[in-house]
Amino acid sequence: MAEASGLLSEHLFFQTKARLAVVIAVLSSHMVLPAAQAEAVEEYTIKSVLTLNLIRFTDWPAEVFKGNDGTVNLCVLGDDAVQQAFTLIDKKRVGDRTLSAHNINTGGSQLGQCQVLYVSMEANNITQWLKESHKRPILTIGETDGFLGQGGMVYLKMADAKIHLHINLKATKAAGIWISARVLKLATIFNP
Repeated sequence: MAEASGLLSEHLFFQTKARLAVVIAVLSSHMVLPAAQAEAVEEYTIKSVLTLNLIRFTDWPAEVFKGNDGTVNLCVLGDDAVQQAFTLIDKKRVGDRTLSAHNINTGGSQLGQCQVLYVSMEANNITQWLKESHKRPILTIGETDGFLGQGGMVYLKMADAKIHLHINLKATKAAGIWISARVLKLATIFNP
């Protein structure tokens, strides 16, 4: 049963990626954006879908969702392009829960309701956000060099027009967060 569920999830990932390519193509044919802005929108759209799929292959300690209203809260730090891309995955299903994406650029006290923190390279005070996130079982995903060395959990590295996953297992274990072996097979494991 778990194998069938995994195959279905993989199929849905590739199906989502194909739909996303069509949406991007349609949107870009109707919008006139500077090349750099269009590339940023496309990059963050792909990163948002990748984040959604990472969440689908992650387990948190049971107490994280006690008293929760059936949502997985994704808190996003970044500029307007980043925020816009993550609205595309808002309200998507994550197992028996619904993803809820939030903009939290205004302060660290908002981390109390987050199960996932996405930190874009445009975010300010990354070190402080990560320090605050270490107080709770929050899956942290970032895109800056040194993110894993600061205790971040998943680093999305752009190289050769591809996104490469790097995972800090020491940080995930310390938070009680478990990432599926299927994801780990696709990632480079960070050893501090």
